[in-house]
Amino acid sequence: MKIQEIHAENYKTYKKLDMNLNVTDDRPIILIGGANGCGKTTLFDAIYHALYGLKIKGPKEFEELFNAGVKNESGIQNKRIILEVLFTGKVLQTEIQYKLKRMYVVLENKVAESVTLSMGGNQFSYGTATPQSQRKQAEETINKIISANLPAELSNYFLFDAMKTSELVKEEQINKLIMKNINSVMGFNKYSQLKSAAEILLAEKKAERLENENIRKEYSTLIKKRNNLNEELEKLNEDYKSALEFANENKEQYDNAKEGRNADDVTKDKIRQLEQSIENTIKAENQYKQDMDSVARDLETKVIYVKLSSIIRSEVELIIHSKEQAKFSKANLLTDIQIETITKNIVQLIEGRYIETGKINISSIVEELKYLQEKDDTYEDKYAYLNNDEVQILENLTKSSSFNSFIPLNQQRDNLNSEINDIQRRKEQLEQYKRTLNGHDYSLIEIYEQNNKRIIELKSKIEQKKEEIKTLNNRIATYDYDMPQIPDPQFDMLCKLPDFFKELSARLLRAKKSNIESMMRDQLNLNLVVYAGYIGKVELSSPNNDDISFKIYHKNGNEIYLSQLNAGAKQTVMQVLLKVLYNLGDYEPPVMIDTVMGVLDKESREVILEKYFPDLANQTILLSTDTEITTEHDFEKIQAFVAKTYTLHRDKENQCTTISEDYFGLKINDI
Repeated sequence: MKIQEIHAENYKTYKKLDMNLNVTDDRPIILIGGANGCGKTTLFDAIYHALYGLKIKGPKEFEELFNAGVKNESGIQNKRIILEVLFTGKVLQTEIQYKLKRMYVVLENKVAESVTLSMGGNQFSYGTATPQSQRKQAEETINKIISANLPAELSNYFLFDAMKTSELVKEEQINKLIMKNINSVMGFNKYSQLKSAAEILLAEKKAERLENENIRKEYSTLIKKRNNLNEELEKLNEDYKSALEFANENKEQYDNAKEGRNADDVTKDKIRQLEQSIENTIKAENQYKQDMDSVARDLETKVIYVKLSSIIRSEVELIIHSKEQAKFSKANLLTDIQIETITKNIVQLIEGRYIETGKINISSIVEELKYLQEKDDTYEDKYAYLNNDEVQILENLTKSSSFNSFIPLNQQRDNLNSEINDIQRRKEQLEQYKRTLNGHDYSLIEIYEQNNKRIIELKSKIEQKKEEIKTLNNRIATYDYDMPQIPDPQFDMLCKLPDFFKELSARLLRAKKSNIESMMRDQLNLNLVVYAGYIGKVELSSPNNDDISFKIYHKNGNEIYLSQLNAGAKQTVMQVLLKVLYNLGDYEPPVMIDTVMGVLDKESREVILEKYFPDLANQTILLSTDTEITTEHDFEKIQAFVAKTYTLHRDKENQCTTISEDYFGLKINDI
């Protein structure tokens, strides 16, 4: 299968998408560049959903998928989301071209779908308005054609995000992945299906051969019971698989919680710190406003008066000095009462001792003394017109501080501006932490341990169900004696078919197993930088398809545990597994990889570019940023294998993605 073209209209960030993806045998790579948010993942989704369809629940979801630019320009009334893919595939060694078109539109508040597949002159189509019987038939036909090229359940192995691959490399997960790939990608499922079909047909034939009606009914009842038991066993296996996946995916969180390192505690601390920092910033802003108001209110006293003080300080100090000198010079002057009292006492003394003096006029003496004291001009007070209160005001003025309060306020403002500009980021981070916190469940330990108990219970039930089926098979086998021993070559062949398909599947698996092991070893020695050249063997532990475990061994004999590999090495292991299964499988689909370098280091990137991508598949579509496959060094390493280049550009004003035929400005022949 090769994708030739992808077209889309009004889908997410694409108003109109037309991209030629044709490759040649010597140039199998399509390189598509774009910064984050430019539409790489949307292009990825467009190809996937063009093949397998969109599941749009209602008008709201339709509107979310509809291009925002078109919606703003002219609305979405009667407008369609269109996804169309042209691809080729081989049928009986003959290459056939397919054109698959899907259209979605909102009619009468419901999402209507229309699907058309053209191939080799034939056309199949169905839509929401198609009668149910016709629709079912057409839909089944189209789905079979798509599945013949790439089944939807396998698409995730060939159309994937490289960043997520390392999550698959966990012991139980990778074992299930290999098992599923061997059974599905390599086509072993068909032998299991043939075995089941042969068993059902054989049971029907045996029932027909039984002559006694009652025995025939008993036999048919047992067969029906066995079929029910097989369905129950299949359901138990699915539940068991889901329980194992839950245990595998949550083991690290469970261990952390068990050891008291629950991430929520750290998140809560970060939330408290952020909330406190935001609160402190708001308080600082309010304090700054209060300080500014205070400065504005006291501008007269704290600025103007201070400046005035510095200008007239010398004159004011002179006045104060003069007033102090005048005050000092008059410090010994008597008050009127003191003069009267002293004069009266002296006159009484004189009159008592010296009778001849007669009566002395005290009032005239007091008046004379007052006059003389006032007439004394030993120190003249030039500022006598200033009273004590006024002098005190002048004295306070000279004591005004000369500190400029605007300097610290200016510094405070600069610091505050920085804090305020950052407050939105902190709020967003706070919300992010809160969302993260909401995603953690303190009951994980209990849920995880209950799940582990369920795993044990399911495993026991599965074994019990197998025993029931085994016992039932033994009972069913006894009916063979009641069948007439009439020679019937067709019936005899039918009896052998179930075991034949089972053995055929086992033999093919043994052969594939050896090839997988050797190819994985060789590819890991090439691409797994941390152990390049030192992989001694890769081992798939089981010779049948009931149970498989995957292990890597060093040349020295010790096991290299997958759990000890870093994320980049895990990604490499998964990509190598993809390549091996691709080469050995029954399908030849395109391989499409988003975030191609994922978490790889510089050395691993160079190896993947030079030794992995060039011969990965018949068609490889790589979606990359210029920091993954760089224009300075990396592009030239693979440009000889690149058929076409595209760069996605985000038009923010028109809310859409445009496309240029280059890789961040470089064309294939530029180097």
